[in-house]
Amino acid sequence: MPKSRLVAFLGLLAIFISGTICGAFGYHLYMASPVFGHNLAPGPAAGRWDPEDVRRRVIEEMRQRVKLDDAQVAKLNQIFDDTRAQFDAIRKDMNDRGRAAWDKQVAEVKAILRPDQQPLYDQLRAEHEAARRRHHQEAEKK
Repeated sequence: MPKSRLVAFLGLLAIFISGTICGAFGYHLYMASPVFGHNLAPGPAAGRWDPEDVRRRVIEEMRQRVKLDDAQVAKLNQIFDDTRAQFDAIRKDMNDRGRAAWDKQVAEVKAILRPDQQPLYDQLRAEHEAARRRHHQEAEKK
């Protein structure tokens, strides 16, 4: 009888120890922070990437690893400038289209409201806009 109790105790102890080890290992894997590429690590702005800093790093990396000459670097800069201009145009178009859709929605909502409800709706929209601006300013500070 004592021998079987000892075997049972040692078995339970082994299971407990293996569970602890597996749990610690799993916790370590779960809590590990993501690794960013060393050349594209965020700049000083607390996790935000400075586009100009990233551009300088990419150009420098291409200069070193791909062995670009000065003429190729100049062409690469022009390609990056053209791409940025295209994205700026896309962003502007999206903003304009989004604003038009938003204005249409506001007009449609106002059309279903009674005259006494419209000032209340305008006040609600103004409060939401102020909250959105505050949130945007707080996000920029981070």
